[in-house]
Amino acid sequence: MTDGTPLDYDRLIEDYETGLVDTLRGFAAGARPFLELWVADEDPVRSIANMLDAAATEGETQVDLLIGPLTAPRLDVERLRRVAGVYGNINYKKVNHGFHLKINDLRPATVDRHVGLAPCRTAPPAVHRLEEPCPIASRRNGEVAAAYRRALGEASATLRHDGEPAEIVGTLRAEGQAGGASLVLRVDPQDHVIRRAGHTGEGNAFVRGLRDRLCALFEGLPILEAADHGTIRLEHELRDPMAPRPVSGVVTPRAADPIFGHAEVLVRDAVADYRARTGFVEIDNTYDPGPSPAWRAADEAARRARLEAAITTAAREHGFDPLDVAVVAIEHDVRIVVRLQGSLASGDMQLSMLALEAAIQQNVDRRLELHQEELKDANVIRRLSGTGEPQ
Repeated sequence: MTDGTPLDYDRLIEDYETGLVDTLRGFAAGARPFLELWVADEDPVRSIANMLDAAATEGETQVDLLIGPLTAPRLDVERLRRVAGVYGNINYKKVNHGFHLKINDLRPATVDRHVGLAPCRTAPPAVHRLEEPCPIASRRNGEVAAAYRRALGEASATLRHDGEPAEIVGTLRAEGQAGGASLVLRVDPQDHVIRRAGHTGEGNAFVRGLRDRLCALFEGLPILEAADHGTIRLEHELRDPMAPRPVSGVVTPRAADPIFGHAEVLVRDAVADYRARTGFVEIDNTYDPGPSPAWRAADEAARRARLEAAITTAAREHGFDPLDVAVVAIEHDVRIVVRLQGSLASGDMQLSMLALEAAIQQNVDRRLELHQEELKDANVIRRLSGTGEPQ
């Protein structure tokens, strides 16, 4: 049993790593007995799952954890919810720069070794949220970061997924709800791929546009990929590469703009509903769509023609000479190597590369990656010597 004091996960990791060096075994005096069975892991989700398993084995009925700022940035919260949920009922909330996580009604889980962490269960337990921040669906239209206004405005003007998606024979309906709105998915239970998606409910133009682009993005994706990377893909797709960065440092959807919190809650709720209906417990996501069949089938000349057309489109939109971009190589089907010349070489090259990659992914293939040509040392003697130092 616990004494009412949450365990400080960051401190436990520190003590664990110190103990590997300073002691043969064990935590400090007064530590919870089940920690003697715990094996920490570099992956925080696996590490916390190991802790829950150890606690359940020792007969604990609850684990109360504070996940602090050293671990929280590396923590995939959606994956943690899926994994931890098989051990008991989850309650969690954001606190300061981390999370307060409680697992009640703790019980051991039988591990399916093929999955790695997923238990053999007919359905996961219900998830109860202590706190789930979500942007108000009635935000004023101007209250969204500048980097997303154009794309969201265009999406709201041409809603294609507004309403209940048409039923497809053999698919199951999964629904997520948040802020007076619903995300409805028609999922094939044979391969867990989302065949159709739609949305209903409240929201201003930007919020409805966000949901519509989310639905368009989800169709054809495995539901696990939608859960793991759906809002990340959405943020990247909606962001104007020529606009100022929405936040400094690493851009995550919710940090970029609270509007993405609306999408995150809808997605998580829809996935939880699908798991409850089907008993789907897979957690390992190995999805890689690869380039489209049309791109794979195209020869070198056809590929270059499509790339040049996309570069011309970007040049027209952003005001540069398309001749200032030279496609140097196409490697491994997805790696596009370019050389920036003229005005682009003397300007903000990183911003130019972002704009070009966005245009190529939008107009040619989403899987393509843009890389700048590696610059060679102009000093022939130094380059041939391989020393990197003047001779």
